[in-house]
Amino acid sequence: MHVIVVYDVPAKRTRIYRKLLRRRLEHLQYSVFFGELTEGQVTAMKNEIESELEPTDSVVVFEFNNPHAFEHTTYGDADEPGSRFT
Repeated sequence: MHVIVVYDVPAKRTRIYRKLLRRRLEHLQYSVFFGELTEGQVTAMKNEIESELEPTDSVVVFEFNNPHAFEHTTYGDADEPGSRFT
């Protein structure tokens, strides 16, 4: 299953989510992560996110089984996804 996770959290909490998401996903941009996970890995990741949530946090998890169901175009200085932040 392919997964995209984006978050918008207070600056002092970004480290928490960055560390949590980097364990399983590729760091694509500051608050954007992408990768391919099993259903069990997705469930575990969601549980970890829920355990860290505070009222001011916003996290969105996009899940899709067919990688051909959407297209993406990269603009700007991005030779390889995640190369600027890994």
